[in-house]
Amino acid sequence: MLELLASAIPLAIVASVPLLLAVQGELVVQRSGMINLGIEGMLLAAAFGASVTGNILGGVAGAMVIAGIFGLFAISFRADQIVTGTALNLLALGLTAFIYRELTPSVPPVMHSDVIAPFAWIVAPLLLALMLWRTMPGLRLRAAGENPEALRASGHSAAAHRWLALTIESVLVGIAGAHLALALSNGFAENMSAGRGYIALAVVIFGRWKVKGALLGTAVFGIAAALQYALQAAATPMPYHLLLATPYVVTLAVLCGVTGRVVAPGALGRAN
Repeated sequence: MLELLASAIPLAIVASVPLLLAVQGELVVQRSGMINLGIEGMLLAAAFGASVTGNILGGVAGAMVIAGIFGLFAISFRADQIVTGTALNLLALGLTAFIYRELTPSVPPVMHSDVIAPFAWIVAPLLLALMLWRTMPGLRLRAAGENPEALRASGHSAAAHRWLALTIESVLVGIAGAHLALALSNGFAENMSAGRGYIALAVVIFGRWKVKGALLGTAVFGIAAALQYALQAAATPMPYHLLLATPYVVTLAVLCGVTGRVVAPGALGRAN
């Protein structure tokens, strides 16, 4: 079993890429003071857009549509972020399924995991860490999440920095959805995000809104996914659907058990 588990880890690392990119995108958004519960819908829209166009740009465009609607209501209209995100998840789930049934796109995938996996696990975390903690735009973005009143007093717009955070999230989630549809699958399938957006929200909290915490939380999911693959290869007499649920159950159990007391950004969930 240990040998099977070890051999499954490289596959688990690749399979965890969509979750890791979603976690990093949500981390940036929450650092700016927003809770984007609609990240699940963004993943779905990104996967659909990528399956229609056959490339990453289609995925980013799909994610940006959902993020744009979320920003319009949450930032411009100051609507409740949780309600807005939930509504967008339902919209994306129904709309992508409806259009897919009518359109049934068939575009050959053009994405390669050997490029995206190092980007997700190495390049993107380094860039985000540098941006958030070593640049003035990153400092102001975090200020929008901690004390937007002080940011405005310094002559900068909290709303503008929250839009910046949503743009960054759209790019990362767009790549995540494209990877899900074009590298891990043979195209789009209804509800193929399979709760990764919700797991991403939990991982951000587990990681205490830090990039290294995001990597650690996603690694837990990857190990759990490797366990699932090992159990399948070992022909374990467990129902197939229970095996598929293993990574999610293990990840949530670990996150709930070790999170402890956390301190969220001061203005998280508040209107700008």
